[in-house]
Amino acid sequence: MHCGTPVPAGDNLVIGTVVGDPTVVVRDIQDPANAKNLCTFDSSAQAPLFVSGGAVAYETASHQIIRADLATGATNIVATYGTPGQYAVSPDGSSFSYIDGAAWHLVKGSSNKVVSTLPPVPGRGVDPTQDDLYLSFSPDGNYVALFQTFATGGNGETAQDQIRKASDGSLVYSTSGMTMAVWASVPSRLFFRDMGGNVHRWDPSSGLSSMTSLKWIRPRSSPDGRWIAYTFPTTSGVDGVGFYSVQSNGQQNTTPPGRSGVVFLTNDLVWYSGEKPCSTCFGGQPTASGVTYIYSISGASEITSRLGSVNDAWPRVTAPGL
Repeated sequence: MHCGTPVPAGDNLVIGTVVGDPTVVVRDIQDPANAKNLCTFDSSAQAPLFVSGGAVAYETASHQIIRADLATGATNIVATYGTPGQYAVSPDGSSFSYIDGAAWHLVKGSSNKVVSTLPPVPGRGVDPTQDDLYLSFSPDGNYVALFQTFATGGNGETAQDQIRKASDGSLVYSTSGMTMAVWASVPSRLFFRDMGGNVHRWDPSSGLSSMTSLKWIRPRSSPDGRWIAYTFPTTSGVDGVGFYSVQSNGQQNTTPPGRSGVVFLTNDLVWYSGEKPCSTCFGGQPTASGVTYIYSISGASEITSRLGSVNDAWPRVTAPGL
């Protein structure tokens, strides 16, 4: 990772690519009309995420999670694992969590603790509309959730779907048969659905609640916890993008269809990619159109984007909008 320009404190940043260039960069979008690249990642840096506004993390081909300082370039190894998996960073950057085979780890300072051993993963195909692996800390940093559909069986400490305290990794809630989870709202609440499309909410105070019927795919929350953006299937064979209001428990859709892969850039701006039908693709799934977009929730308007892909955006959490 190399920074040719100092990273301004407090600016809105994105990790991703610019259309026409496969190089992954840290891009300053504080002024969208004059966005600029500040840092570049080597091609060997995989799955980069923000640790803070001044630091990033990434995986290497030698199965390490690396933390890198944007100002000095100094790096340190967070963890080394045997099997490539998914990882997450806490909102304050003090903790990491990752999956290494069947072992779910929580890293705090010099402590690296296995908090759960997951059940086995049976051999089967993958359904992109139902299968998911979501590992994320809550916006307030108090909890870390793992909701996934691949390792099946188990219960309690070894359940498919778990929420644990970020302080010590202790279990606070577990279930099975759920998918497509996302943290939203402040105080933090986890939203997820069952295979039939019924959305549920886990609240640390009141427990489990039934919310609405919505077969969302890859939901993502706004930094202020007010909105959840998601992809949903349409009758035209391509996906659409919708928005769920955490406050009102209602939803609205953007138009036209042919959009997927939502990522919040700010509380108002959402990036996603275009897609088109593909009869020869696996399972008849749509394929990328090569065009990406940015949508304004407040303006209910869409423009084409210069961002070719988005891995992460900063700030990840802002003052609550509720």
